[in-house]
Amino acid sequence: MKIFSSFRRGFHRLHLGLYVMFSLMVLFGNATSYYFQTFSLMDLERVKTEVNLAISKHAKGEGYSITDAVQKEIFRPINYHKRDAYRYKNGELEKLEENVNDDGNLDLYFLLLIVWLWPLYRHYFSKKPQDPARIEKRIINLPIVIFVLGWVMAAQLYFVKVASFSELYGPAPLRIKLSLAASSLIFAAFVSYLNLELTGLYIRRRIAGPFFKQNNPHGLKHGLAISLTMRHALMLFSLATVPLLLALYVPSFFNADIFVRLFETRNASIDWLFTYENLRVLAPIALVALLALMVLAFQAVSLILYRVNVQTPMNALVKRMKAVAAGDFDCKTSVLYNDELGQLKGHFNMMLDGLVERDHIKDTFGRYVSLEIAEKIMKSGKVNLAGEEIQATVLFSDIRGFTPLSENLPPKDLIRFLNEYFAYITVPIAGNRGVINKFIGDAVMAIFSPVFGVEDHKAAAVRAALGMRAALREFNALGRYPEVAFGVGVHSGALVAGNVGTETRLEYTVLGDTVNVASRIESHTKTAATEILLSEAVMSGLDRKLFPGIDFMEGEPVLMKGKSKPLVLYKVGPAA
Repeated sequence: MKIFSSFRRGFHRLHLGLYVMFSLMVLFGNATSYYFQTFSLMDLERVKTEVNLAISKHAKGEGYSITDAVQKEIFRPINYHKRDAYRYKNGELEKLEENVNDDGNLDLYFLLLIVWLWPLYRHYFSKKPQDPARIEKRIINLPIVIFVLGWVMAAQLYFVKVASFSELYGPAPLRIKLSLAASSLIFAAFVSYLNLELTGLYIRRRIAGPFFKQNNPHGLKHGLAISLTMRHALMLFSLATVPLLLALYVPSFFNADIFVRLFETRNASIDWLFTYENLRVLAPIALVALLALMVLAFQAVSLILYRVNVQTPMNALVKRMKAVAAGDFDCKTSVLYNDELGQLKGHFNMMLDGLVERDHIKDTFGRYVSLEIAEKIMKSGKVNLAGEEIQATVLFSDIRGFTPLSENLPPKDLIRFLNEYFAYITVPIAGNRGVINKFIGDAVMAIFSPVFGVEDHKAAAVRAALGMRAALREFNALGRYPEVAFGVGVHSGALVAGNVGTETRLEYTVLGDTVNVASRIESHTKTAATEILLSEAVMSGLDRKLFPGIDFMEGEPVLMKGKSKPLVLYKVGPAA
């Protein structure tokens, strides 16, 4: 069992099945073209003689059997591999044998396939990492490579056999060239199409499947592609057009002498053409030729209709999918029928409705929760009620004297005032990649942390505070409302971030002593008569060179409520 398992694993890992299937397709094409060529060269006159002989012997009560010698005279097989010749050497007759190879050099094509798949083999057997994009293109383009190899082999077989015939028997007559051309066409049509479909199926299952399962299984693939219309055209050509042309070729080939005489006597009386013997041959050929032209015309029309009815709608649907991937959700497609294409379009529209709804939910969700938090929650894919400890800088901002201001404004005007105020002061927060955790009445709580993509979170928070001060001045300059002042407190340290609540109702927030201290530092701005206060924890990791023209003034230690040790706070103002 272990030996069998090892052999099977090696068989699939080396993709020997690909070479086996390729060989089978070539063998089938060789057999088909060989039998066609053999029967196309048969001697009909000798067949007629043998049939009459068989009838005569049967009438006399004698038995009849065809011998191998008679079969060779009827089918007249051509031996391309060797010829028997003699020459005189030293006064004696010496027999010569000359071998000519016409097997299509299958080993050469195997070597080409191995070279083509070499990056994939290196991926499996080499310890060095390989370029997956290169391997992807080799796999995707492999069916086209095998398809082309089928036609190359057919061309090689034709020219090699013509050259072999000429070398062994003299210049090849037109009859032989036509027979070889027709048999090569059969070989190419069958081998290339069968390889494209059957060997292509093996490639998808045994080569592409295992590789892409571990390397970008769901992403778009790059490489040459055979369109649906091209596949349809190849199927028509291989399974319909070629047999149809052969049906016209065979009677014309066996009655070529009539066409020769017709060409030689083209200036003679036309009565010769309408003799019974000639019409008996030419009429069926003319009828088959007419039917062939009609069928070929219908095939061309069917190809055009296939492109219009299948390929064009598919291309349009692919284009719409690309637009959806780019973020354009306004691209529904019309559904006009209930076939597979209609169902594909209908489900595409249903998927689009779901994406629009999800985008609307995400947009609405983002209005209530910071987009950074929303994306973090959605990407995590799970609800974590335990939370996680992070390093962050917390910024609190609050309007001073908001209570008397709210008493003098009607509720609608108060909401309008807050919205306009927040529209100004939150811009610097977002500009420095801060996350607005919540609005608490007239207060704003923002977080700056590497968790949300802010590595130098202390400097980002200070820049945001300075920007908020400038934004407040712009807001007051509007003159729409009474002039307001605010306080901003910034503190840095460890805190716990996570979802607080239950499985059915959650809020993503931050908790810990760092948050409480930041809130109390903001409250102390009233006592310190300043707009911005920074804790010593913020200043300890702050590069002051990043803030030219700004002076950070150290204040007296302050004992905050609930703290056993006083804190040193820093005012922020213009440099003297």
